Amino acid sequence: MRILGIDYGDKKIGLAFGESDARLAIPLDVAPNKGEETIRIFAERAKVDDIDLIVVGVPLSTGGHHDSEQLKKTRTFIDALRLAVEIPVEEQDESFTTADSIRLQEEEGATADEDALAAMLIIKSYFDSI
Repeated sequence: MRILGIDYGDKKIGLAFGESDARLAIPLDVAPNKGEETIRIFAERAKVDDIDLIVVGVPLSTGGHHDSEQLKKTRTFIDALRLAVEIPVEEQDESFTTADSIRLQEEEGATADEDALAAMLIIKSYFDSI
C-alpha cells in the first residue's frame, strides 16, 4: 500500500512517502499551507502518485508548541481532505515527531527538512500501530 504522510502546520506542511509492504518511509518535501488550494493540490497528488492511504499526524499530547487549538485546526484540515479524496485518511499521534526529526538532523546528519522528517516519522508510527 502506498501512503502519503502529512505533518500539518499553519504555515507549512511536511510530506513523506510510505510503502507498507516494505515498511519503508522516506521524507519528501514541504509545501506551504494555502488553505483550500493545498487540499486540492494534495487530492490531485494522491491520484497522480497512486496513493492508497493518507496518514495525518495529530497533536494528541499537548505541551510545547501543541495545544487544543492546533488539534482543532488539524482535524478541520483532515475533514476537508477526506471530502476531497476517495481514499482513506487516517489520524496518527504525532507526539514528539518534531523533536525526533530535529534529533535526526543533529545526531544522524539527516538533511531533509524537519517537517518532512516529521511526516516520515508519522508514517513509521503508523506502521508500528498496525
